[in-house]
Amino acid sequence: MFDGLIDGLLLVLQWKAFLYLLIGAFIGYWVGILPGIGGATTLALMMPFIYKMTPGEAFPFLMGMHSVVQTTGDITSVLFGVPGEATTVAIILDGHAMAKKGEAGRALGAALMSALIGALIGAAFLAVCIPIVRPLVLSFGSPEMFMVIILGLTCISTLSGHGKRNLLVGLMCAAL
Repeated sequence: MFDGLIDGLLLVLQWKAFLYLLIGAFIGYWVGILPGIGGATTLALMMPFIYKMTPGEAFPFLMGMHSVVQTTGDITSVLFGVPGEATTVAIILDGHAMAKKGEAGRALGAALMSALIGALIGAAFLAVCIPIVRPLVLSFGSPEMFMVIILGLTCISTLSGHGKRNLLVGLMCAAL
């Protein structure tokens, strides 16, 4: 288990991988500021550029780009009141109001610090959970995956609104 961790760490700490990480972060920063272009769209747009890369180069490039895209959407949410990402809609409520009062730096600092703390806690939790959950995930077959998909669609359709009509419309959309 630790052999793979050490091999991966040595692969990521090479100068070439770090350079691709910085290039990906630079591209992700500029794409993240543009409202409407999200992380998944950016990953899809960058696919033609990574075909000639090795996995040790492509993974840091895409990882740096995607993580920065998620974070820089806060800038447009706070300063302009336009969410750069779907995940940054909630910051408009407090962040944009603070920017109107002249506290944009404080709002951006709070948003970026919370993103950093959340990413670090999430990465630590993922690192702890992967060895535990891996056997369970690998034991999933087609019937289990189908049930997980049905559960997800049912949860989304029940959140589509209050009332019987909205619930029925949500369930019909999930059935499609």
